[in-house]
Amino acid sequence: MFVHLQLLDALPTAFFMEIELKNSLVQLLEEYVTPNKIELIDKVLAERTRYLTVVMEDFYHSQNASAVMRTCDCFGVQDVYITQRLHDYNVNPNVVRGASKWLSLNMFEREEQSTEKCFNSLKSKNYRLVGTTPDRDSASIKELNINQPIAFVFGTEKQGMSNYAKEHVDELVHVPMYGFTESFNVSVSAALILNELVDRIKRESVDWALSAEEKLDLKFEWYQHIVKRSDLHIKNYIAEHSH
Repeated sequence: MFVHLQLLDALPTAFFMEIELKNSLVQLLEEYVTPNKIELIDKVLAERTRYLTVVMEDFYHSQNASAVMRTCDCFGVQDVYITQRLHDYNVNPNVVRGASKWLSLNMFEREEQSTEKCFNSLKSKNYRLVGTTPDRDSASIKELNINQPIAFVFGTEKQGMSNYAKEHVDELVHVPMYGFTESFNVSVSAALILNELVDRIKRESVDWALSAEEKLDLKFEWYQHIVKRSDLHIKNYIAEHSH
């Protein structure tokens, strides 16, 4: 949850029933959200997914990282994983257009093992790691099996994925191209892949939607972005119910 955990710790154990508490806080903040915004958030949550996710490996152009995040939000992909081995992650506000505040960003610190730690985290969540490449000897994105959650790995703009990533992904895929140019821009590639795969998972018998609890968590987090002084409202509520 976005709210500071120490505020929740102020509640007595008998009161601390997480789902009920979240519901109460969502209802509290919802009083300060317009009906149109509430309706939009419910529509967005109904289309959100964690079945697909994106890994940005060591991006150094902020406009590309920001464009990929904006694409993820547009296609309803909630989680983005960011590794930093040689370069620090930065956002270009003119490109991202606020999309990052609606996404769950999983950042891995700048170090040599950044990609390794990211991959281990994804594998523990049952993701299949699919590396993206311009190599036409790899499988076409249209042939990709979607019977398991997928994490798409996108490498740096010049060199593509690191050697470690290439050796540890489960498979490689490419977007079919028919011209002279060797590759798409990485943000364009992400948009084409997500357009193809989001459409497929929603047409086929795949359990792609968020759970009720995941939707509640995100609604609570998003309301905190929207409501002015949401932290004060939450603090006052907890103070009133902690006795």
